Amino acid sequence: MLIPCALALIVIVFLPVIATLYLSILDLDISTLREWVTAPIIGLANFAAAFESNNVLGVSALQSLGVSLGFSLLTTAAVTPIGILAAIAAHRHFRGRGIVRAIFLIPYVIPTFAVALLARIMFLNNTGFVPQVLAALGLSSIDTYWLIGPNAFWALTFTDIWATWPFIYLMVLAGLQTVPREHFEAATIDGAGPFRKLFGIVLPQLRNVLALAVLLSTLNHFGNFTLAFVMFSSPPPDSAAVLPLATYFYAFTSFEYGLASAIAVLTMVVLIVPGYFYIRMTRIANRIE
Repeated sequence: MLIPCALALIVIVFLPVIATLYLSILDLDISTLREWVTAPIIGLANFAAAFESNNVLGVSALQSLGVSLGFSLLTTAAVTPIGILAAIAAHRHFRGRGIVRAIFLIPYVIPTFAVALLARIMFLNNTGFVPQVLAALGLSSIDTYWLIGPNAFWALTFTDIWATWPFIYLMVLAGLQTVPREHFEAATIDGAGPFRKLFGIVLPQLRNVLALAVLLSTLNHFGNFTLAFVMFSSPPPDSAAVLPLATYFYAFTSFEYGLASAIAVLTMVVLIVPGYFYIRMTRIANRIE
């Protein structure tokens, strides 16, 4: 019964990965695409060119890598405490808890395409909801441009925070079900307050779940293509030119398929490395326990 699953993995995962690795070392563009099997092999030249040359967006792969890292790390740093606090609030017994839990999931179940279109409308200068609210609070001018220039990075980050914090909430809420209620009762008898319970009971017992949630959240943000592609006009501003966008424009605008494959391999390596270290740390922790 494992054979169909193994065949599906080979066709869907392994063959595309092998093809991408092979294409990344070829001098492959629109002129050599028809003879891609016999295209000249140039080794690591595509990787060097990705870091040194700029694409049609005017940014290099190194700049896009910095944007993606900053975007993913900032978003994860923001959604983690939000998700933890929301999970703790929804874990308590109160009337209407089921409705609250369902409401918390609304941002996460909305398709990314719809979220991006909605954000594009809400961040419009002068007429958008966000500039109007910020202007009313005296935090920025109503004429501030959020979809172009350096502010585009923050518009992208804030939108992704709103859309993805329920993922951490779900993971932590599931982990809270495994914490014995006797621990909370004993802490209450001992006079422990909410913060003492959080840092003394919840976080220590959920460290593995929370570590996995943070890792998966960061990787998801790093590989997010749809949000940036739909939210901004083409081409997007430099501050929002994340690495998946760079791969797309190299492949389907500049038609430099070898270079695009090299950036895809770079993205894959960046995503694999933290996962490897997480698995290794988890095995070490399990042996110690």
